[in-house]
Amino acid sequence: MKLPEFNRTLRQLVALPLVLLILMAGFLVWQIVAAARAQGAIDHSDQITAQLQELQNLFIDQETGLRGFQLTGDPVMLAPWKAAAGPIQSHFVVLRGMLAGDAAQLASLNELEIGYNQWLGFANAVLNQDAAALKAAGMNQRGKAMMDGVRATTATMLRHERNLRAEQYNHARWLQGRELVSLFVSAVVVGFILALFTRHHVHAISASYLRRIAEITERSEQLFESQQWFQTTLESIGDAVIACNNRGDVTFMNAVSEKLTGWPLAEARGKALTDVFHIVSEETRELAENPVEKVRRLQQVMGLANHTVLVARDGREYTIDDSAAPIMSGAGTMIGVVLVFRDVTEERRIQSALVTSEKLAVAGRLAASIAHEIHNPLDSVANLHFLLEQESDGEKRAEFLKLAQQELGRTMQISRTMLSLYREPKAPIQIDLQELIEGVLLLLDRRLQHQGIRTETKITGKLTVEGFPAELRQVFTNLIANAIEAAGPKGHIRIRVDHAEAGELHGSGAVIEIADSGPGISADAAKKLFQPFFTTKGADGTGLGLWVSMGIVQKHGGAITLARSSDPKLPGACIRVFLPSRTLAQQAGQPAA
Repeated sequence: MKLPEFNRTLRQLVALPLVLLILMAGFLVWQIVAAARAQGAIDHSDQITAQLQELQNLFIDQETGLRGFQLTGDPVMLAPWKAAAGPIQSHFVVLRGMLAGDAAQLASLNELEIGYNQWLGFANAVLNQDAAALKAAGMNQRGKAMMDGVRATTATMLRHERNLRAEQYNHARWLQGRELVSLFVSAVVVGFILALFTRHHVHAISASYLRRIAEITERSEQLFESQQWFQTTLESIGDAVIACNNRGDVTFMNAVSEKLTGWPLAEARGKALTDVFHIVSEETRELAENPVEKVRRLQQVMGLANHTVLVARDGREYTIDDSAAPIMSGAGTMIGVVLVFRDVTEERRIQSALVTSEKLAVAGRLAASIAHEIHNPLDSVANLHFLLEQESDGEKRAEFLKLAQQELGRTMQISRTMLSLYREPKAPIQIDLQELIEGVLLLLDRRLQHQGIRTETKITGKLTVEGFPAELRQVFTNLIANAIEAAGPKGHIRIRVDHAEAGELHGSGAVIEIADSGPGISADAAKKLFQPFFTTKGADGTGLGLWVSMGIVQKHGGAITLARSSDPKLPGACIRVFLPSRTLAQQAGQPAA
């Protein structure tokens, strides 16, 4: 054992007992404090009981003085009455403070004070009566009934406090017993730990000198390779881990990888990685490249192919994210590969569900507007049909019929636009952006008219892009709806569609800008705006709209950027969407080209 290691061992032998004693002392202090609090609760309950009993005695004094005055008419008999009046009010104030934490007792105290005040009002009325009225039987019965109610409330409060004290007393005794048991158990545990710790270190010190020569001779390349091996494996063990030697044979698997692959380590050890870790492309179902071969070729840490599916031994499939790293020797040669992966099947399913949910939310928000938009033309058609029945003039009948056909055409256009949110082609098709934007504005027309928002649309020529119209319609419905909310009543929205030339990082396509006259987006909010569940709308927003829109646009090979508008007439936010003319996007569940 080296001197630094020996000194460290001595420090540990001294430090551990001190730490254990401090922990034990802290534990016992906690127990004592708990017992003291329990005793304090008992004392508090005793004080409340004493106050209630004194208050009850004062009630008796006042009642006794009043009855003596009723019987004799002598004012001297009212001495107990007058002496008890002040202390009674003081007791009420003291009890109210002491019962502040007990809602039930506080309610009873309020009831008691109300009953006492009613009896006090009765008593004052009695004192103002003449001598004959003072001895009336009915008046005495009335006063007695009122005081009986006061005494009953006081008795209820005393009973409640005695029950509470009994519970607190039992709890305090339990805490005292726990203190003794804890003291004994902690002493045994501390002694046992110290014994084991001391025994272990004494044996380590005595055996260290015998191991010294063996440790020096074993410092070789094999030790360094083993250290690198286990270091990389342990650092990556958070998810499923498979380690292989340089030939690609499995040498290590953790519990997560055993569960996902269906291979226990005892059976998988020595087998080729491709037999245990069977992965295929999620889209093409073709076998993925052997991770060992890929790492051996590139000699670096790397992620494997995206959209990879792991086929388990029993045939179950898991969508995984994975990466591989080489295990290098001291000489710089690769001696193995460690593979780290995790199951993202549920994560993908949740993302898909969120996209579907947001799409349904868009349709739901438009439902009221669409119902109104369809109802108005149908109502007009019904009125025109009635006028046609009553009209004999051929020219007017033709005019009515033309108007009815126009209203029916508007209804069919709205219906087709709504249905297109769900009728999706199997592959990307050519989309006329002008028709797409006009369809979205048609769906949002009622909201625009209701808030008096002025819309300005500028489309340069006939622009088309490849994509899925329902998904892009969802994107622009969400963006324009956000612009409507930002602009507010009597606001202004401008939608501009221009051709985009090919750049260094993208091909040609179209740029759609949506600017509004609202207050704009703060710099802090703009950084988080496209993150899931972040919203500036409070309880009215889901925080998914822009996140889903970003995903759809990126799926089409495009991009979304957000900035403050540079137009002084539209000082709010300006969102810019780029869509390429050609896209490699595929419908969910369809293989990629």
